[in-house]
Amino acid sequence: MQRKFEASNIHLAAFDLDGTTLVDGVISPAVREALSSLKETGVGIAVTTARDISQIPKSVLSCFEYRITANGSCVTDKDGNVIFEKYFEKDQAIEALRIIKSNNGKSALYFNGMVTATPMFLIRLLQRTDYLAKKSRKSANESGNNKLTLRPKKYLKKYNTYRIQSYFNSSSDQKKAELELIEKANANPCTLDDLSMETTCKGITKAHGMKKLCSYLGIESDNVIVFGDSANDLELMRSCGYSVGMGNAEDCVKQEADYITDPVTEDGVASAIKTLFSL
Repeated sequence: MQRKFEASNIHLAAFDLDGTTLVDGVISPAVREALSSLKETGVGIAVTTARDISQIPKSVLSCFEYRITANGSCVTDKDGNVIFEKYFEKDQAIEALRIIKSNNGKSALYFNGMVTATPMFLIRLLQRTDYLAKKSRKSANESGNNKLTLRPKKYLKKYNTYRIQSYFNSSSDQKKAELELIEKANANPCTLDDLSMETTCKGITKAHGMKKLCSYLGIESDNVIVFGDSANDLELMRSCGYSVGMGNAEDCVKQEADYITDPVTEDGVASAIKTLFSL
């Protein structure tokens, strides 16, 4: 059942990035203007993303007052002060990577300030995205510290791991890895339609990160509107006061969202803000 929207009840607006706010890593002038207009009404602006903060271009990061990154593993304010963080224990991260590799998964590791990936993961990424498109490359050049490595374990032992992103060869490999990560690594894997998986510590999701942010701000989850397009947005969309699904969203999101806006390529975020908040 779709919930009723009350603009006066909204104190914070939370936005996913890829597939929601960004096109080829770029935020359009229309969306940027809409976010600014919403902020001027007194509504706080937060980003909720699977990306590490080092993967968010500075020109995009500046649009948001609060940052929920690595699928809720880290929450910071606009000055970079940590509000909440939760990362894998060293042995736990090593076990999670072992499970993924044993099920033919290729991984990238997120360390809150740096991302490392194996060459095979990069190949899979290029096969599934427009990562090398001109706009994407320009966006990536604005971002931070990303490394390609043949030995990801050496980074696991040196840095705190916030999230692991993986690609699999088949749905059976993906499902087997999911079950083993839950049972053996005490982890929280989120499987996506493109045979990818996003793994955080047990209990850590965008919704959990939002709960910590709401507590910090002294507001309730009912005071939050959420914009998203993917399965990793669902728990957050369910837990907050109102949800907006993109026109390009996965079917599971469209089935549950309170409101469906235009696709990201047609500035759906801007359209929804203007319509819902009468701006």
